[in-house]
Amino acid sequence: MTHRRLIKLCMASAHFLPTIGGATRRFLSYSHCFQKRGIEVRIVTGTPKKKKLNSFQVAHQNKTLPNEFETVKIPEDIPVYRISLPDKAGRRRSIVFSQALLNVCRQPGYRPDVVQVVSSFQPRSLPWITRLQKMGIKVVYAYTLASKPTPNPIRRVFRRWTLGLLYNRLDCVVVSSNVMKKDLTDSFSAKARIEVIPNGVDLKRFRPAVNSAERRALRSGLGLDDHHQMITMIGSVHPRKGSDLLLEAWVQLTKRFPDAHLFFVGLRKYLGYPDLADFRRKIEGLLTASGAAERVHFTGLVDNVPDYLRASDVFVFPSEREGMPNAVIEAMACGLPVVLTSFEGLSEEFGQPSREYLMVDRQAESIAASVAEVLENEQMATRLGQSARNCIEKTMDLELIMDRYADLYRGLAGDRT
Repeated sequence: MTHRRLIKLCMASAHFLPTIGGATRRFLSYSHCFQKRGIEVRIVTGTPKKKKLNSFQVAHQNKTLPNEFETVKIPEDIPVYRISLPDKAGRRRSIVFSQALLNVCRQPGYRPDVVQVVSSFQPRSLPWITRLQKMGIKVVYAYTLASKPTPNPIRRVFRRWTLGLLYNRLDCVVVSSNVMKKDLTDSFSAKARIEVIPNGVDLKRFRPAVNSAERRALRSGLGLDDHHQMITMIGSVHPRKGSDLLLEAWVQLTKRFPDAHLFFVGLRKYLGYPDLADFRRKIEGLLTASGAAERVHFTGLVDNVPDYLRASDVFVFPSEREGMPNAVIEAMACGLPVVLTSFEGLSEEFGQPSREYLMVDRQAESIAASVAEVLENEQMATRLGQSARNCIEKTMDLELIMDRYADLYRGLAGDRT
């Protein structure tokens, strides 16, 4: 058997607790999978801005809002270097983080083979990318969220130029789908190596209920009986996610389905951020207008997301812009019928509309109509759920995805044995 050397991977993310994003959370979940494949993981991260930290602390002082702001458990066997960053966003904050990352990589006895950048970064990062590469370290970036187009033509040209400088200097850019690859290459003149690696799903954890007894027990734990319908969305309650749009659809569904319950599983970000005050008022107004606010459940963050999915009747995701949202593929892996709106970044890897999921216009009326159709047509719901599970099994099994990442890192490090 050929011996494979240990590959050292440094995951770098300036944005961390308590403002961690989906991409950082996902790569954290990958860390043990990497280590099982002979890839040692260390993390370099920054400190949050005081504004966000204060919102986090205030929310936790309010005992009526448990789990509304995120804490993340980092595996104890993974070293973490946390850098104290300037509170003000901008160039200085980026420079301090970049210099600290360089210092970590220069430590005696430690030099990573690959630095995996997880959080977004700017063209001003070019100098430290070059310095890392001069040390023989490969730099990889995970491009995880479709870009937001700007109507200003001058800004578009400038953005294309700066992104070209940045991405073409990297050793590799990883995207989750061919749609994301096109989004990236449309943004600049691409010379960079771009690898398409979908997000992985743990198919043992995210699975359909074994039988009706398991599903009944899960629903009972949520206060639901057999005659109740459960509509679920996983993700932050936030304008970009379309949470308000789902509530508008809910207003139309409540009288038709007097036994239905709506679950929002995720952070209510608007509770801690003053700039989302208008969004908060809109959410509260829609709850009142529905006449069924008592049947809308905001769970905050939970550790047992698969249980909510297995207990549900339909999953709805009306987001405006994404990369490859794990919430969707996890719902599909659980055999749930899924209703999607056509968001920027929607990928062909999800399968085909009407076969693996339902595609609807991004309007409350369309969402309500499709949800009603799923709830009233058990045969269609079963067919969609089975097709969705089959699709994820074939293309996004976590073990297969982790093998692809391991092969990428080893190839970049020059270990091709």
